Amino acid sequence: MLDSTSGFDPSDIQHGSSTSLSTSAFDHTSNQNHIAMQKERKDLETNGESNVGKAHLWSLLAGVILLVLGNGLQTTLVGVRAGLEGMNGQTVGLIMSAYFIGYAGGSVLSPRLIHVVGHIRAFAALAAVTSAIALCFPILPLPFVWIGLRVIHGACYAGLVVIVESWLNASTTRNQRGRVLATYMVVLYAGWSLSQLLLNVASPRGFILFSLVSACLSLALVPITATGIRAPGIVTSSRLGLRALYAISPLAVVGAFMTGATVSAFFGMGPTFAQSSGLTDIEISAFLAIMLVGALIFQWPLGWLSDRIDRRFAIIGCAFASFLIAIALWLTDQNIETLLILSLLLGGTMMPIYSLCVAHANDGIDAEHVVAAASEMILVYGIGSAFGPSLAGLAMNQLGPSGLFAFVGAGMAAYGFYAAFRVRQRAPIPGEEKQIYVAVPQTSHAALHLHRHGPDTIRDARDHVSS
Repeated sequence: MLDSTSGFDPSDIQHGSSTSLSTSAFDHTSNQNHIAMQKERKDLETNGESNVGKAHLWSLLAGVILLVLGNGLQTTLVGVRAGLEGMNGQTVGLIMSAYFIGYAGGSVLSPRLIHVVGHIRAFAALAAVTSAIALCFPILPLPFVWIGLRVIHGACYAGLVVIVESWLNASTTRNQRGRVLATYMVVLYAGWSLSQLLLNVASPRGFILFSLVSACLSLALVPITATGIRAPGIVTSSRLGLRALYAISPLAVVGAFMTGATVSAFFGMGPTFAQSSGLTDIEISAFLAIMLVGALIFQWPLGWLSDRIDRRFAIIGCAFASFLIAIALWLTDQNIETLLILSLLLGGTMMPIYSLCVAHANDGIDAEHVVAAASEMILVYGIGSAFGPSLAGLAMNQLGPSGLFAFVGAGMAAYGFYAAFRVRQRAPIPGEEKQIYVAVPQTSHAALHLHRHGPDTIRDARDHVSS
């Protein structure tokens, strides 16, 4: 998903109207929030991880679970319902890509909204809009309407993610970062996986599942807005620059793009493939959910392995393994047992590539630029995600439903060969210079400050040097 502000800085806000904000006013408010945030952090560091701190954290994570349940179910439900409405693969691809376009815009605009109205009011407003949008899909089942709804939903959901991750960052001390980031990753994958199973609660032809999406997004307001934690300052993304990052690690940048394209294609068009292949609703949900289980199982073992060998070989291995699995999915008969096994393996080999690429990029930069580099990687991943479903839809129109895996396989094969080419261009990074692998989310820049090298303050985030 897209980097929320890959070049956004509060000081860039224009001063042209009566509602414009001055940089000094922004700094004053941010510094006040920052002082309060730092006080809470010092209290936690002095007194230990208090019950109040734990309550805040789990309250935030409860809100995250509800958000992911609603968003994950809606993505799959819209794909299935589109097929029932007679929309072709290319149209479904455009609808799915629209979400990522909206996510990009929302990521850029949400920090300004948060500053104007505050975290809690912004969260409440955005959650209300996404909840209402969920109910509009079955009322107006028209492709151009759905494209617009997905754009708006993506923009609002991006803002929700930025707010939640800003709160997580503000409520976490430096010595808790690794544990909180790992917990957040597990919650994301677990919630996303469980959301697929909710497809079986009722028929996709009716209104109930869309109402369930709306309920999940609305209920996310309860644990988030009821938390007693102070509103954090706005976490801005530090800059490194795509050119600078590409010069440091072309392999990582291309890998982020290709992973974004292929993963978004699978989850955006997977329901269309499964539905066209005659799978039942419960089989469709299991087919999608088990890929996330595979990603969760393989993520950390692959990271551990990449710390001990040339990380590029781990990336190449995952790319070619994903290619072979995708081709098997393309050519195999549509037996549900076979599909589930291959989906599990594809999730375990393809989805961790993004974190491996981030770790590889980190190996070539100083620790203080890790968050800046990861912000750029999220941007590249998001651009790839916007293209993936549409291109996969074209492939499915030409090759049939299994064309989805022809697209995924081609993307992974192309990246595997490119990675092998890059290995011949540069010597491996010595083991003592490598950063320790950290699994990172592809959600927004705000969560990146939970990285072990993330800055402690808002001012630190601004002061990361651009190269």
